[in-house]
Amino acid sequence: MQKTTIGGTPVKLRDGEEIIWQGRPVQGILRNPVHIGWGLVLLALGLWLAIGGFGPVSGAGAMLGLLFVLAGGYLVFFHAKVEKNRRADMHYAVTTQRAILAYGGRALGYPILPSFHITLKKGRYDVVYFAVERQLGVQSGSSLRRVGFGHLESGDEVYALLLDIQKKAAKTPDKSTV
Repeated sequence: MQKTTIGGTPVKLRDGEEIIWQGRPVQGILRNPVHIGWGLVLLALGLWLAIGGFGPVSGAGAMLGLLFVLAGGYLVFFHAKVEKNRRADMHYAVTTQRAILAYGGRALGYPILPSFHITLKKGRYDVVYFAVERQLGVQSGSSLRRVGFGHLESGDEVYALLLDIQKKAAKTPDKSTV
């Protein structure tokens, strides 16, 4: 096993494993129009309730209005900042055997399995999904979520690399564990 770093995070590579691609999500504040729209609706409704939308200002109306203002403010302003900071710390890598997400001083490796349907979601920024995992704290079978590289400028290159690795993995028996 050899050691390397991905975005400052130490990662152990398996025998014969090499990094063939590294990248990062698009940086900066990327405001989601849906979050902004709902945030503005909640802000307006909260202000309306807080100034007495149903008549004289009551304690319950003012408190409900304050909660709506806080929720709307979170969606419009804070959410964009949190997402920006999360993406600033995120690094991606594709090796000859797996995909690696490195952030916050830790690295998560996902083997490229022949059984998983790798998908490319095109949009304003592309997402390449390559694994599924159970959500933390949820016990039902419907709690699986897709894992992938998000906010890519162009996901075509990564998608093609992962499909190529998947084809090679289907031809050779898997000797490794996650």
